[in-house]
Amino acid sequence: MNEVFEKNVRLLAKYQPQLYKKLDSFIKGNYAPKNKSVERILLANQEDLIINILVRSGGKDYVLCDHEDPISEAYAWIDRYVDPANKIDIVFGIGMAFHLEVLITSFCNKRILIIEPNFELFYQILCVRNLDFLIENTEILVDEDFDTILNKISTFFWDTREGGIQLQPFEVYAELFPQLWDDLKNRFIKMAQSFTVDIATKRKFGELWVHNNIKNLNSIKEASNADELSGKFKGVPGILVSAGPSLKKNAHLLKELGQKCVIMAAGTAVTILQDFGVTPHFMMGIDAAEGEGKMHEKVLNKDIYFLYSNQVSTYSIENYEGPKFLMNYPMDLYTYEFFKFARIKSDFFFSGPSVANTCFDMLYKMGCNPIILIGQDLAYTDGSNYANEENGTVSKMIDENKSGYVLLKDIYGKDVYTIPTYLAIKNWFEGYFEKVSDKVEIINATEGGLNIEFVRNDTLSNVIEKNEFKSRDIEGYIKQIFEKGKFNDKVHENVQAYLKYVEVEIDKLEMLSKEQLELVKLIENDICDPKKNKREYERVVTSINELSKKVIDSPIYPSLLKNLIEIEFFLIKAEVDRATRVLAEYKDIKAVFVNAIIEQNRILDESLTKIKGFMSGTLDGE
Repeated sequence: MNEVFEKNVRLLAKYQPQLYKKLDSFIKGNYAPKNKSVERILLANQEDLIINILVRSGGKDYVLCDHEDPISEAYAWIDRYVDPANKIDIVFGIGMAFHLEVLITSFCNKRILIIEPNFELFYQILCVRNLDFLIENTEILVDEDFDTILNKISTFFWDTREGGIQLQPFEVYAELFPQLWDDLKNRFIKMAQSFTVDIATKRKFGELWVHNNIKNLNSIKEASNADELSGKFKGVPGILVSAGPSLKKNAHLLKELGQKCVIMAAGTAVTILQDFGVTPHFMMGIDAAEGEGKMHEKVLNKDIYFLYSNQVSTYSIENYEGPKFLMNYPMDLYTYEFFKFARIKSDFFFSGPSVANTCFDMLYKMGCNPIILIGQDLAYTDGSNYANEENGTVSKMIDENKSGYVLLKDIYGKDVYTIPTYLAIKNWFEGYFEKVSDKVEIINATEGGLNIEFVRNDTLSNVIEKNEFKSRDIEGYIKQIFEKGKFNDKVHENVQAYLKYVEVEIDKLEMLSKEQLELVKLIENDICDPKKNKREYERVVTSINELSKKVIDSPIYPSLLKNLIEIEFFLIKAEVDRATRVLAEYKDIKAVFVNAIIEQNRILDESLTKIKGFMSGTLDGE
């Protein structure tokens, strides 16, 4: 080992221990790199100094920097890509690291994440370039899969500092690894779009989700465990029916498929199918709003199996009298925690921006193959939103406010308007389809709307003609599964015990809140003053912060409190962080801190009161 390499390794062990372990495994021959696109690596020497690295990939040679003037090249890169106002920069490619050295020294307050795609190249860079400035001041991910990278990036969206998040390539890496770069860039854009939609949805429905989770759990004794459906329909074709305008082109063809395919209606598609005289085997509902309940009240056939999560409108559970399957759903951690408490096995069915996303996950986990999408326009085909609307129904709205819509091309190359929510649904589908496309045949038979990647476009009539779907007693089989999966008689007792457990945890949180407010009074009233007794002041501040952490660590925070307080607490923390940076006088900082803790506790107490109100009437004897 040379001196440069040894120093880099020591620093990695100290500042980047996970990467150090990976490097150690690589050196010992125990780590097999994921990215193997580099064909050859050569070191360029000038006398005794290594000034560059030549990399061959795809039959072409690339050098990692301009060895005549790498510093000027680095500053030119900064001018092209780096926005000084951004708080976080994500850089694709280390190269010879001159661009990163300039980035770090020029913008010392930025948070920097480095993504290095190839481990063998990373190893060679460690051998020839002193990277102390990089290892000590950034986070480095090397040869990681997209999920790991995106999970890391997703944490940045909750960074409270002002400024944007930017992903940029070191240009030679975009040429060396073009597919990797394009995929990462596109996934980053999709994730940012989905985050915006998720936050808006949580702000609108968070409280209603908690209300419904609590109220609907009391009706569990009437339901069957949806987990029983997993793996029970291997090789049976599944049809996911959404309510998009193109559904009217092929809905009539479903009538002949009831004993050949599992037909699942997403959300409002069930009532639209009803208009077409079609009865699906399943309908799925997850929408928390009252309108969902009114829609299910209109479902005339009471033999449709209702797949639902407990966040669905309570009116849906009350108004639909047919058989029900309860899903374990990631957005409903209250039911998930209850299942653990009651030792009921039920794996998650994935959530997404739309009920249609969960429908696909359900069909896939049921084992259906192929899975056929219809009515999945994800756009305003012919100026309408639903299959039972006249063409042009929403055209006037689009004309009046084009800023709220996105103009794209449909599968036929024609202009069509869509919205960010539909794009988030499309992004979710494409991410899922990419992972499972080698395991299941996915056919988009919508016959309109936006193109969805990783699926085959076809017409439903062609699919029926090409495939000899076998007749089978699908309805009878679902009934058997339903009866087998019914929750046992003891489940109501388990719900009551769980409610009492939650009550105890609420009492603990109320005591924490009172304790924290007593401590903050010491600061507010200058009983605890850093100028008089710094050690006591620091002890009180530490205790206040520890109590805030205990709230987040409460076992009922993820399942109940998070949807009520997470965003508000984030905004309060952002204001405190901002004040700490810009204010100089202790009295000003004190006022912001005290007001923040008081406001946090007001929100916490208000939220706990709401939860107790939702629980009212659900305990036996009330």
